[in-house]
Amino acid sequence: MDTGENRPAAGLLVVDAGLSTTVQDLGRPGHREYGVPPGGAFDRGSAALANALAGNDWDCAVLELTLVGGRYEACLDLALAMAGAPIEAKIVGPNSAPRTLEPPLSFALERGERLVLGRTLGGARAYLAVAGGWQTPVRLGSRSSEERVRSGDLLPAAAGATPTRHPRDRGWVDPTARPLRIIDGPDAAAINRGSEPSPAWLERAYRIGAHSDRMGLRLEGESLTIDAPSGRLSAPVAPGAIQAAGGPLIVLGVACGTMGGYPHVANVISADLDRLGQVRPGDLVRFARVGLDEARQLDRETRAAHQATRDRIRTAARN
Repeated sequence: MDTGENRPAAGLLVVDAGLSTTVQDLGRPGHREYGVPPGGAFDRGSAALANALAGNDWDCAVLELTLVGGRYEACLDLALAMAGAPIEAKIVGPNSAPRTLEPPLSFALERGERLVLGRTLGGARAYLAVAGGWQTPVRLGSRSSEERVRSGDLLPAAAGATPTRHPRDRGWVDPTARPLRIIDGPDAAAINRGSEPSPAWLERAYRIGAHSDRMGLRLEGESLTIDAPSGRLSAPVAPGAIQAAGGPLIVLGVACGTMGGYPHVANVISADLDRLGQVRPGDLVRFARVGLDEARQLDRETRAAHQATRDRIRTAARN
């Protein structure tokens, strides 16, 4: 565990923490047997893009900004980068006119300047990276935390400078533009019986409920009749699991628990988990069923495409 002795004594001061801002990296895989959720960035592709623009390795800690970004003041010159959901952003200096930012980009924030982040203009989460990563405490091998940053917090970081750069491909796609792809869960038969190959619930659109967060997203729509025995035992679950909680559906997020007792009817495939992290309350989502082999192939293709983009952008940033 990081004791804090080697962390920078200055960094970014949180003036206004926004709606829900947390520090995230790749999370804590390998601790599920102890009941520790893996967590980490909800949209890992966007977090990795922000890191690449800052010249970082993709596992460095970033700020995950949800729906409203907040205000931050540089306590020393910083090299920053942003990616993810389009968000209102500008730099306000003590002796200069405000400068508007258009993420994704890398940019410099000089000592005394403030980064003012408003609401996301599409999608739910934007990511703020700093060269070298945010140097918050390490616990179980990760800096990820479900505790929101608060006004007055100082986010430790090393001094740096960078030119303003935009990637060629802005990379943003509306997360609801196409259905979220799913595979059957262990309790799929409880609702699929007699309706192969397209269960009726897949033909419906569901609205993301207001009470949704990193633990899970509530789907508002017609309730389901589930043929599942009472007194069922809890079973392992993972991010993307779709559970029928007494009728209404819940899609588990990256901060979900490791076990669950509700019927597990389907699972969002890994290639679409980033899009799941960008849907916001009020959005309408649909689902499309794919086979396990197709889901695995899509996972391989998505990982390869993300790595190629990260490597290209990070190399350019470091040069």
